[in-house]
Amino acid sequence: MTSLEPRTPTVTAAKSIPTYFRLLLRGQLTRGRLFGLGVLGGISFLLAIVVRTAVESRDLEEASVRLLSDYSIGLLIPLATLILGSPMIGDLVEDRLLVYLWLKPVPRWHLAVAAYAAVVATLLPVVIVPVLLTALITGFGPLIVPATVASILGVLAYSGIYLFLGARFTAGLWLGLLYLVLWENVLARFSNGMARLSLRSYLQTMLQRGTDVSIDLADRAAWASIVIPLAVAAFAVAMAAVTLATKDID
Repeated sequence: MTSLEPRTPTVTAAKSIPTYFRLLLRGQLTRGRLFGLGVLGGISFLLAIVVRTAVESRDLEEASVRLLSDYSIGLLIPLATLILGSPMIGDLVEDRLLVYLWLKPVPRWHLAVAAYAAVVATLLPVVIVPVLLTALITGFGPLIVPATVASILGVLAYSGIYLFLGARFTAGLWLGLLYLVLWENVLARFSNGMARLSLRSYLQTMLQRGTDVSIDLADRAAWASIVIPLAVAAFAVAMAAVTLATKDID
């Protein structure tokens, strides 16, 4: 293993980040990943139709909230960001392509920012459109704003976490899946302390602001449901940048 330092930076962020952004989109948005994201969004649409047609009117609000909570926030957002976020830099590491980017006179943090922007820009429509359709199809307008805000915050936070895991660990995808299954959906239910380390609890809290239906884990402070996901996103991207800045390349 050798540590390859970039040449003295001569390219500004305004030029390098958009270039890296386009490069990563072309290289990492494979047909398989796009198909997987499309399937996740399509399932959300189909479930919304099923809820609308199969659930009685008096139970429709609770069923809609459960759908947004359990599928959209509990599965669609974290799984979609994992599919795209972990390999965005992780594939470059695994395929040993980072060395070619390191030869450019560009600070390494530019790549972390560009990769994060590529993940977020791709996933926002993939996540927000199904969430909006779910709220519209089921007929509960008050859920649109909090569900959309929760979706945006979820994409921002999870994208940062999975981007960092992919950059730092060879098994970043599996570590992200383990975090999603074990911590977010199991351990977070055991105690309030564990729940505070679950992003889902903050997103659930935001969603609950649009309904009177009680949602599991939705007991965070209103300010925390916004500040914590944003802070997690910023910290994770910073850690990804540090990882790239100190990474040894074969």
